[in-house]
Amino acid sequence: MTGFDDSPVRVLIVDDEPLIRSGFRFVLGADPSIEVVAEASDGAAAIELVRTHRPDVVLMDVRMPVMDGPEATAAIVAESGARVLAMTSLDAEGQLVRMLIAGALGYLLKDESPTRIIDAVRRTAAGESVFSAQSTAQLVRRAVEGEQGQGRAAAVARISVLTERERDVAVRVASGATNQEIGAALHIAPGTVKTHLEQVFAKLAVRNRVQVGVLLERAGHGPIDV
Repeated sequence: MTGFDDSPVRVLIVDDEPLIRSGFRFVLGADPSIEVVAEASDGAAAIELVRTHRPDVVLMDVRMPVMDGPEATAAIVAESGARVLAMTSLDAEGQLVRMLIAGALGYLLKDESPTRIIDAVRRTAAGESVFSAQSTAQLVRRAVEGEQGQGRAAAVARISVLTERERDVAVRVASGATNQEIGAALHIAPGTVKTHLEQVFAKLAVRNRVQVGVLLERAGHGPIDV
């Protein structure tokens, strides 16, 4: 996997718009640390190309024909080590939540700057969640709309495996706090926050901050002021 050697980050671009795919290929191709290995126009084709090319990162559109982004993301996450980064527009919030619940590490707006796109791909390859801190709490709330009480007992059981410090970190993650803000609130270094968060992800069997937040909300731990 990229990060342990000098090999480039291998990227699969998935979007039903050829112009979008060409734009992302052009931007990413300008960086020698990134290699675009293939393109797909729908989720079903993406699954097959992941099996063939074994990319490190899949840039996945949310809304596509044949098979949409959430369904393809769930399949890719279940059967490969590829990390999925959603590509979205501002009017796709409902589908975006499905992407994150399916296992995408974060999201990238399609009109982001080239610098931001490259940085997001690198961070995703490193296993980081990519989305604004302000949006995290909003996405969590959207994900649990109409679901209050559903799966609460199971969520409480999963949260119970966390240590007190891990739970403190998780609650702040659910509120949209950055690692730096969590560190300041708990009087610990950002690196220590990252370590605790990795343990939270592992114990809860989740892949991103939104999934942590959804579990906390379902377990009855509401957001706090940060």
